[in-house]
Amino acid sequence: MIHPVAVIGGGISGAAAALRLAQGGRAPLWIAPDLQGAFKPGEHLGPAATPLLKTLGSDAMLRAEVHRHAHSTYSAWGSDVLLERNAIVHLEGPPTVLDRAAFEQALTEAAVLAGAERISQPVSKVQVCDEHWRLQVGSQSLDAGFLIDATGRKALIGSKYATRFQADKLCCQYALFDRPDRSPLRPVTLIESVPNGWWYLSVLADQRVVVNFYTDADLPGFDPAEFEAHVFQTNAIAAFLSDNALHIATPATRLTTNSSWIAPAIGAGWAAIGDASAAFDPLSSHGMTTALWSAIEVSDAYVAQDRKRMQAYADSVSKGVHDYLRARERVYAQEARWCESPFWARRLKSIDDLGPPIASQASERDPECLT
Repeated sequence: MIHPVAVIGGGISGAAAALRLAQGGRAPLWIAPDLQGAFKPGEHLGPAATPLLKTLGSDAMLRAEVHRHAHSTYSAWGSDVLLERNAIVHLEGPPTVLDRAAFEQALTEAAVLAGAERISQPVSKVQVCDEHWRLQVGSQSLDAGFLIDATGRKALIGSKYATRFQADKLCCQYALFDRPDRSPLRPVTLIESVPNGWWYLSVLADQRVVVNFYTDADLPGFDPAEFEAHVFQTNAIAAFLSDNALHIATPATRLTTNSSWIAPAIGAGWAAIGDASAAFDPLSSHGMTTALWSAIEVSDAYVAQDRKRMQAYADSVSKGVHDYLRARERVYAQEARWCESPFWARRLKSIDDLGPPIASQASERDPECLT
């Protein structure tokens, strides 16, 4: 049996694509490991995501008690002074601080309920066989006509059939902080730059606090055992933790958060979505919104069997990457106190120095994006 379409990978993009395809009458084979219950950083969902969730019929998910509105964000960026950015400026409403795992689980349940066939295992091998795809999943060999790559930055399919680009080596260490009584905290988000990177703190709906540190992977990093000591060397974030008697509750964990993309984001019998197509600096807060948008665009183009719409998606990814890199350049340039520090000096370089141009056209060897 050849499944018409398969989604590879979970997360927000994979779940949203599986849901949207099922809603369009093309219930997919959906292959993704089950990571239910694991804490996932990346909880700031911008207001631009709300209409996308409405398209999926899933905007009610944001009203769950495990999430909270993010009315105020304070940043010490370019100076020691904390400046407030209030959500009142967003016409679409405030951003949301998510329980990321709960949000992804809700999307997963909606996709399965809509008809997606879920296999909770990773894909170990992919090959082309008689003009369709053959996937090795555990002991099974499964066939599919079209693949949607939602495998994150590793881009299992896209990295083999397109060119991969990387703008930086950003990585993150994160940990959860807590206090015994879990009494209500002021629901804030704090961002603070330091000579070798920047810190992020946000109060979750369950009153735990997530703290992230961002720097480049090749620069001297913190030993995970020293994470708490280093966070208390900050100003605003250390003051918040101290004033509220918060202490580290989980080991510091490291993950990759670099700016990377593939070009083009489509090819013969495949399309990449979410971080597999373009992964952004968490400072942009674009990641989860882009995951939803890309899943909807690719799924709708597939359901309609519309090659022009699929190419328009690839063009939009290309333009979005270019616009993002320009915006990233401007934002990092606002922090001039440590311009000779390797971390900040790297971000003063123009995107014109990054190498080859950002392409969106399918290559000559992959002339068709639908099968």
